[in-house]
Amino acid sequence: MSRHTRQAQRGAILLVSMIFLVVLTLIVVSAIKVTNVNTKLATNLQIQKESEAAAQQAIETVISTDFTTLAAPSSVTVDINNSGQPGSAYVVNLTPAPACISVKPIKISDLDASNAQDVPCYASGASQNSGIVGAGTGGDSLCANSNWEITATAAAPSVATTLTTARQGVATRVALGSSC
Repeated sequence: MSRHTRQAQRGAILLVSMIFLVVLTLIVVSAIKVTNVNTKLATNLQIQKESEAAAQQAIETVISTDFTTLAAPSSVTVDINNSGQPGSAYVVNLTPAPACISVKPIKISDLDASNAQDVPCYASGASQNSGIVGAGTGGDSLCANSNWEITATAAAPSVATTLTTARQGVATRVALGSSC
């Protein structure tokens, strides 16, 4: 009888080992699928962050020019990692054009005579001290602060459906009398 029991056990070990092998295979396949999903998620997040950086870099490029007089929609190509490779060049559209939101005159009392940027804003002494009450400009200088909104939309080079939009407000000094 002990011989008959040993032969039955040998078959049971084979069956149990096959079950463990199937379970282990399912765990490995599941781990591979999770890894693939995580890799796609990380890649999409990287593309989104690169698009945001490209849009911000395009806005900084516009801000560094005289965009108040040349406010026209344009397109900027940004090589996000300076590699020169076609896969790293983002096309950023600056549409709508930079928009002036408001203009507010700068008061003479807010200027600093020792600051070189403030000197052109001072009015001539003759018009300010004419001696006639009400003849002055109400304390306004020859400059004004203007507030602008710039919008940039970046398109990732490798993904046709990824568009990232960045908006930034900018304050800059303009000549008094400039309008939006």
